[in-house]
Amino acid sequence: MAGGAQDAAGLVVWRALPPLRARLLEHWITGGTRLGAGGRWLFTGLSHALDAEYYGGATTTRRREAIKALCMGEDSGVRWAKEYLKRGFPDPFTPLIAMFGELEARLAAGAVARVHQVACCSGREIAHFARRYPRVAFTGSDADPSIVEFLRDTWRELPNLSFAVVKLDEPGEAGMESMRGDVVYASGGLHYLDPDSLRRLFAGTRSVAGTFLLSQPLARDYASDGPHGSSPRGQLSWNHPYPRYLREAGWKRVSCSEGKTEELLHVKNVSVSADAL
Repeated sequence: MAGGAQDAAGLVVWRALPPLRARLLEHWITGGTRLGAGGRWLFTGLSHALDAEYYGGATTTRRREAIKALCMGEDSGVRWAKEYLKRGFPDPFTPLIAMFGELEARLAAGAVARVHQVACCSGREIAHFARRYPRVAFTGSDADPSIVEFLRDTWRELPNLSFAVVKLDEPGEAGMESMRGDVVYASGGLHYLDPDSLRRLFAGTRSVAGTFLLSQPLARDYASDGPHGSSPRGQLSWNHPYPRYLREAGWKRVSCSEGKTEELLHVKNVSVSADAL
């Protein structure tokens, strides 16, 4: 009964009370944990209402992107970037992510001239590699122009590192061209793309990149490789069968591995490597 009342209240806030909705969504990044008891109760109901529309089968990609922008706020990206910068790189979780070892090995072998990281957030990872491999051209991208401006200022001392605005749901010709090179990689961010957008991205990047490396979070009980489709993960993100979607887009030699830690009991990481030829 309490759950029904909570969800009903959340639906009213979502559809009919924009000022209250805006106040609650100011706490989206922290999941409402800094609200009082009443605020957290309403925030949970609002989240349920939001998820019902966001993950609905009839909801378009454009509408999902509008909901995402509404929830995350105009300055949330820069705030997140600053938080991640505090963690540094490598961080304690880096050894659990096989993708970084794969990227390092390819760079150390000397066969990589251009690398593009999509959804690069704080730029801490790609800046780390740019320092280690000054002869390689690195590009980081994000959909938010304010984040890209912040990144250009933050990492301006690295001459082999640049940044571009690329919307992964609709990268456009310029966005795809900025990914042209030996390796495109993503260490997060793809879990916020809906299934159709992710498939289009995988199909498009195959024509401009030689290798796609990715590391993404999944629910612990979600099989990372198999014939199943995507499923809602909550907080506007998805569980995706990344290896399957890459193979369907024509990528070859697709392999994956998982990383887990007891510090994060409900989440695991999947690392995937794929080559265009």
